[in-house]
Amino acid sequence: MIIVNAPLKQETFQKYAEDEGLIFIKKSGMKLFFDNPEGEDGKKAEVLKKKLKGEKELAAIYFSVQAQ
Repeated sequence: MIIVNAPLKQETFQKYAEDEGLIFIKKSGMKLFFDNPEGEDGKKAEVLKKKLKGEKELAAIYFSVQAQ
């Protein structure tokens, strides 16, 4: 499971995560929970975080991506 913790633009974060092949499970407060059908959550979380940091519209927003 991969968790994206973002206070703003959660729909945009969800879209980018789903584009990476993650499956949205639920939202709880500021946390978005995703299932990774490919396995290796740690590596996928790193790839997703790097991609999100590179997006101009998300670069100024504080967020975290973690595998659990």
